[in-house]
Amino acid sequence: MKNKSTFLLCFAALFLFACSNTGGNTPDNGNSSDSSGGSGGDNSSDSGGGGDPSGGNEIGQYAVLPTNANRQKVREMYDSWIGTYYTTFEDDVAKGSFNPDFAPDEARGTARIKSRYGTCSASGECTASEAIGYGMILTSLMEDWERFNKLLAYSKVFRINGTALMKWDISDFRSGSGGSATDADIDILASLFIAYERTKNQNYLNDALDIGRSIYEFEVDGNTKLVLPAMKNERMGNGTLYNISYISLAALKMLANYDNERDWNAVLDANISYMERVQNAGDGLWPDWSNASGTPVNPDNGSNSTLTASDGSGTVPSYSAYYKETPRIPWRIAWYYHWFGDERAKAMLDKGMAFLRSKGVSSSQDLKDFYSYTGGKQSNTNAGVIRWASLCALGMGSSDNVQWLDSCNDRIFNTNFTTTISDYYRNSLQIIYSMLFNGEF
Repeated sequence: MKNKSTFLLCFAALFLFACSNTGGNTPDNGNSSDSSGGSGGDNSSDSGGGGDPSGGNEIGQYAVLPTNANRQKVREMYDSWIGTYYTTFEDDVAKGSFNPDFAPDEARGTARIKSRYGTCSASGECTASEAIGYGMILTSLMEDWERFNKLLAYSKVFRINGTALMKWDISDFRSGSGGSATDADIDILASLFIAYERTKNQNYLNDALDIGRSIYEFEVDGNTKLVLPAMKNERMGNGTLYNISYISLAALKMLANYDNERDWNAVLDANISYMERVQNAGDGLWPDWSNASGTPVNPDNGSNSTLTASDGSGTVPSYSAYYKETPRIPWRIAWYYHWFGDERAKAMLDKGMAFLRSKGVSSSQDLKDFYSYTGGKQSNTNAGVIRWASLCALGMGSSDNVQWLDSCNDRIFNTNFTTTISDYYRNSLQIIYSMLFNGEF
């Protein structure tokens, strides 16, 4: 973490830690329509909202960070991630990956993040909107504006008609299908807020607010104010199914401070209350999927699997465990707490950490590959990196956990960072947590 004087010099207005442009290229000035991230126009203050999203407080001072930060290693991991997953339209054409005649004209000059999901080929021909969200979060934090702008342009090519939301399933640069995935939309939005605060490019703020309007209209339940995992009346239980890992509290708070036309504070409060309720009703963590009452529920989307408990007590459905989706939750809570200091977020982190201690966990090596929502069942195998790294972040609420965090940070740097498309989700979360632990947020 930078010292106080450096922090004030770099961030009179807001957010993040790094002052220097580690990504290289200067952002577009906002007057072009191809890569600036805006819809053209000037740098006026026509934002539909305003004010300091920090609420007058310095952001980035609340969460406890490891004392052994190493930004050079974060940079090396970032370069490896980019080298594995980032590809431009021109790169794919040169490799013969697809016939460019089948691509929309607007796709030329854009870039995507290669990913693998479901039956999608391990060659990286597919891109989920989720991957674009991760890519834009990472490139904005590293101030890698050329890549950021190309990813933003790609997200706009494959929007759902009549919205600012991205189709979730894209075939390289050719076509998109399916409806929305809210985690992707809200991460793209959050990255635009980061970009705006770093550059003051008004187009980034305008784009963020456009996406926010569509999220409010199509991806927030009008009655409960809970964030839906997809557009209303789409697959996920017709609006009765929730995925807590999709709820980006930091993004909702920024919307509350920038968008004066919609009641984002009500959305933020409803979703924090829901996260608290679900956590308190269980052992101290969260399930992959749950309904409005907080009860774990099968999403019926082909992602559910059967997990075997270590004590011989039978099996656990993955949707009712801290397993596949949930490793994104501690990142989202710790990020929000770090920026805004909300004691409700700290309480959730501390409760999660108390749960781990109650299971005899003294180091990240003790963490198991899954924990059931209730009943205390757990895996008999040690956690993979995305689960132990995510559970490590629960320690960011208290200075009592500094030794824990230092050990976790050492381990995340000493864990092999693979360079295969099949490990896209694993590697993406590993680098997100490395950036969280090492002051890039």
